[in-house]
Amino acid sequence: MKKTTSFAIGVAAAIALLAAFWVSFAISGGPEKTKGVAPLNESVGSFTVLGTTQCIHTRKAIIAPAVLHPVVEIFVAPGDRVKKGQKLVLIDDDEPKADLRLKEANLANAGIALKEAKRLLASVESVQTRGVIPEQRIHEVRTAALKAEKDERAAEAARDAVKFELEHYTVEAAIDGVVNRIDVHPGMVSRPGTTVWGEILDLSEIDIVCPLSLRQVDLVKVGQSADVLAAESGKLIGAGKVVFISLQANPTTGTVPAHVRMANPQGTLRCGVPAQVRFLEGGR
Repeated sequence: MKKTTSFAIGVAAAIALLAAFWVSFAISGGPEKTKGVAPLNESVGSFTVLGTTQCIHTRKAIIAPAVLHPVVEIFVAPGDRVKKGQKLVLIDDDEPKADLRLKEANLANAGIALKEAKRLLASVESVQTRGVIPEQRIHEVRTAALKAEKDERAAEAARDAVKFELEHYTVEAAIDGVVNRIDVHPGMVSRPGTTVWGEILDLSEIDIVCPLSLRQVDLVKVGQSADVLAAESGKLIGAGKVVFISLQANPTTGTVPAHVRMANPQGTLRCGVPAQVRFLEGGR
């Protein structure tokens, strides 16, 4: 009788412990998940990951000075849509313009000297057969003509160098896009290579960077289609394609970044915002 009672008490205690375990398991939300990665939905053969939008590196350009001179005029403001080659900022260019005038005058002088050297050479060669001009003199005239030709080329190259340098005094848009930010004022002098005034973004296409677990990354391949959804509402925004899967896992989270590229002509998605990406197992 005592053995039966002890056995019943042991069974009841085991059941109570098992029930307590399952209650705590349900409250905690199940096993620990990888941070930032949604679990697989085995029932439909797909999984959804919360990613972050990112501007494509070839669709982003900086606005920065190339010369150390004061700013004269700014032609754009944040939000302006610009075309490649459009003038953005004008830097004081009085000195290079004066230098250009000097180099153009030098080129003109070199041209005159070359013209005269060629005329003299033609005149000397026309009477050379008569033997009235010493050979040394003919040699000198020919050498002077060749030198005048080289001098003209050097003057032309010097003129072109100043013209190319003058182009740096007008800051132009490197790509088509929208001025996302610009912080420059008339009179500002900024050191080239250390200062960035602003940036131009082209969001007609955008990447969503998705952290995938090692199990998920085996189910994804480059070229595979994926649905892009709003982070909060889950509303379908559009369809994209996997363009890159990183060769290295994040050392902190253990996840592998995958880039999904989506057409974004209306600018629906901005850079740096969360978005859901739904991958279908096996691709489409």
